[in-house]
Formats: sequence, structure tokens, C-alpha cells
Amino acid sequence: MTEPVVSAARPPAPPVSPGPLLSLRRADEAIGVLCACAIVLSITWGVVTRYLFPQPAAWTFEVAVIAFSWLVFFGAAACIRWRMHADVDALVAMFPPAVRRGIFIFNWWLLATLFTTLTAMFVWQAVIAHSIRVVVIDIPRSVVYGPMAFASLLMLVQHLLLKPWATGWKWQPSSEMSL
Repeated sequence: MTEPVVSAARPPAPPVSPGPLLSLRRADEAIGVLCACAIVLSITWGVVTRYLFPQPAAWTFEVAVIAFSWLVFFGAAACIRWRMHADVDALVAMFPPAVRRGIFIFNWWLLATLFTTLTAMFVWQAVIAHSIRVVVIDIPRSVVYGPMAFASLLMLVQHLLLKPWATGWKWQPSSEMSL
């Protein structure tokens, strides 16, 4: 039994030099780096204060959890731009090109709907949770949910910038298919 022939052209690769990290185009990556640093520093400070001082810093856990959630969402936005999310398309690769194209279009619209819904729900959550305070660091919960809404909007924008209609909605195999 022969393997299916995949002749779909891959989209143009992102430029080798994407520009400086502190640019508007890579803001999601810069925020992710800052969040990763905040996680490491807050956990480190929490450990230091727990073992070296009589009163441990209670805020370090909350800062690490908030920074981690922001890291996940802003990292997901960056991964959409670089097409780094996993594709499990072994079954789709066996379908005829017309069916693959239909699945690709459905999947694209499904993801656009998901990112739009995430944005709307996080905006709504930020609005209704603004009067509720985070327990230890005493900031409004909207500070937690607002950046997640922004990151979800970035995911939608990055998804739209892939422009699959420019290549005629051609299905593209994942990188695993070329191995």
C-alpha cells in the first residue's frame, strides 16, 4: 500500500530575521519573556523568603500564577504566527484534495470563531470581575483577565494574518508529514 501524495505548497516561511524582540510585531513574544522572568523571579524570591526570613512573601504564588496564565496566552499568540501549534493531520492526509480543502476551511473558521469567543468572554470576565480584588496582592481581577482578552485578540489577528484565501484555501500538511 502506498502513502498518499501530498502536493500542497507550504505558505511562505516567516523571515529568518523577524526583527528585534522589543518591536510591535513581536510584542506577544516580549510579553511572554517578561512573564517567564516574572515567574522565575517570584518563585525564587518566595523560596528565599521562606527559608531565610521569619515571614515568607505571600504574594509570590499569586504573581507566578498570573504570569503563567499570561505566558500561556501570549505564547499561544506567538505560536500561531510561527505555525508552531501541533497538527494531527495523518487522517486528513488520506482524503482526496477536495475533502482536505473542505476540512481546512472548516478548521480555519472554527479557530477564528474560537479566538473571537475567547476574546469576548475574557473582556466580559474582565468587566464583571473588576470590582473583585485578588486576595494577596490586592489588585482588581480585571488586571488578570484584561491581558488574556488582549492575547486572545492577538491570536485572532495572527490567525487572520495567515491569509489562507491568498493561496486558494489549499490544505497544507504539517511538518511531521515531510519526515
